Amino acid sequence: MDEENIQIDEEQKPDKFWIVSSVLITAIAAFLRFFWLALKPLHHDEGVNGFFLTNLVRDGVYKYDPANYHGPTLYYIALPFVKLFGLKTIPIRVSVALFGVLTVVLALFLRRYIGKTGSLFAALFLALSPGMVYISRYFIHEIFFIFLSLAVVVAVIYFIDKRKAGPFATLWMILLLMMCFVPSALNLAAFLGGESAWAVWAFAIAFLIVESALIYFVMRMVLAWDKGRPIYLILASASVAFIFATKETGFITLGTMMIACGCVWIWRGIAAGDAFQRLKWPLIGGLHLAALLAAIIFRSELKDGAKWTYENFLGEGKIQEPFAFYAIVVLTLVVIFAWSVFLYFFRQPDESTLADDASLTWSNLALGVGGGTDRMLMIAALATVFIYISVLFFSSFFTYAEGVSKAFEAYTIWTKTGSKDHTQNGLLAYIKWGIKVETPLLLLSALGAGIALLKGKHRFALFATLWSLGLFLAYTLIPYKTPWLALSFYLPMCIVAGYGINELINTRNILPKIAGVFVAFSATVLLAYQTYDLNFVRYDDEEMAYVYAHSKRPMLDMVAKIEYYADKSGKGKEATIEIVSPDYWPLTWYLNEYSHANFHGSLVDANVAEMIVAKKTDQDGAVIQKYSAHYRFAGVWALRPGVDLMLLVKKDLADKDAQDLYRIPEWVSPELRR
Repeated sequence: MDEENIQIDEEQKPDKFWIVSSVLITAIAAFLRFFWLALKPLHHDEGVNGFFLTNLVRDGVYKYDPANYHGPTLYYIALPFVKLFGLKTIPIRVSVALFGVLTVVLALFLRRYIGKTGSLFAALFLALSPGMVYISRYFIHEIFFIFLSLAVVVAVIYFIDKRKAGPFATLWMILLLMMCFVPSALNLAAFLGGESAWAVWAFAIAFLIVESALIYFVMRMVLAWDKGRPIYLILASASVAFIFATKETGFITLGTMMIACGCVWIWRGIAAGDAFQRLKWPLIGGLHLAALLAAIIFRSELKDGAKWTYENFLGEGKIQEPFAFYAIVVLTLVVIFAWSVFLYFFRQPDESTLADDASLTWSNLALGVGGGTDRMLMIAALATVFIYISVLFFSSFFTYAEGVSKAFEAYTIWTKTGSKDHTQNGLLAYIKWGIKVETPLLLLSALGAGIALLKGKHRFALFATLWSLGLFLAYTLIPYKTPWLALSFYLPMCIVAGYGINELINTRNILPKIAGVFVAFSATVLLAYQTYDLNFVRYDDEEMAYVYAHSKRPMLDMVAKIEYYADKSGKGKEATIEIVSPDYWPLTWYLNEYSHANFHGSLVDANVAEMIVAKKTDQDGAVIQKYSAHYRFAGVWALRPGVDLMLLVKKDLADKDAQDLYRIPEWVSPELRR
């Protein structure tokens, strides 16, 4: 029995430790993503997405607009949740957090390619990554995009690896078919039934019966086709369609994947060559010497970088983070030690327990696709799935035909947006943000990448290394930068980091095992701390990466005050609220149940509305002049950095502590008081 078959047999044996660990890691991921989801106020972008979702729920219409930059999938993913639980914060965020957890679960399916230990730590790092957790608790497109990216990779390698369709792949295929057919059938039933509820129900039931039978026969046919192996490639095609229907940056992710595949083939050829084997150690020594010389030449810049790091964690006027700072120092030293140990033992024969993933080849991909009629059927199936899903979502389930052509316009808009650095963080933005909250992933992925490149035999580890490097370079060179874009390269970085730990721990030599354990432990502790600090303590602190132009927590206090006065007025959700501030997102979401909440964006005549929301400082004079006769000043609350909102309440409704409007200029922000 060859090594590959032994590896497959071992996978089929129950591994209680691995199963229990997988369940525990998934539970950690779920807790961090679902616990206290309403804690963090909605971001401006969440408010915009919530506005589109609200219109979809209430009017039954969503019209894709390329000026919105991102695709329609987010709203349709959230739709079932808000249909069941209402237009509330928790349901919309649950719809995203769910895919954050599923991304962690998907990493566990890489067990054969990065090792059992590697897959557990890759999943753990994804579960604990401060950014992965933070954005999983956001109602934006990014996490579904990340899930799809990994789904494409897993589906393709499972197809190449000649896997027969498992229960999870079969379930996803059924869900895909249901999503493709059921909503459109219900729309058609509503159209044919007209005003008659009984007719609508009758058509809906009839269509569902027909489509259930259709799904059954399609699944039966696909499962009979090479033991269901094509399901993986069909799911990959569907995931690619979803990627483009989610974010325009899909071509960057997919492009770097394709380039990485080619580079793996090139690198393996180099690493296996006699010339490389002869010159390997001189090259390794030369690279380390070059790194040392570069450090000497750029010592001033390195000193500035060290000073920047120190000041960001322990500088004057900053929130003091001694644990994080010294944990980063310790982890850096431990990683250097682990790399040194790896190099020392690398001279000896490779004792890795991870088998060479020799099945991941272009020839196996070609054999899987088949030839002649089989190849034509496969290509037709993949093209049909991709086109159908793309048209389905961009046309809003065949209700807005213009959306299909507008999908192409988005790339013209995005290329213009991508040429501007509106965060003003420069070329090194992602490194700075990473040092602040994702240092373990930067260090461990570098360690894993070095191990993968030197060993040169594990194809998937090489692919993940080059994929992460390609994405990091692409997003670094593109002027447009936002913190959540970094998740695209942190995804493969987590995989590479897990692989590196696997290769250190699963050797017969005790020193690499000790180094691997220390690296894994130090990284896990630091990630856990940084995740807690970012997501449950400093979630609206602009000093933290990922907190980008975020709504401040006092905004929720203002919403509570509006609800208080609405109830006091006796009108409740029927109270009239005039929002005259030009900055108000995401208040549209928090006030979506108020039928008379009017968002003007500029001052209007008002003397009967129960409340008015205006912008502090910019509108002080005009507010005093226009509204003093009928309103009193109830307070000021921060909306986001640099934007404060003030609440005006009718005089006969205001509490005794409310002040006359002429007192507005006397208000001083809490920051200035300190």
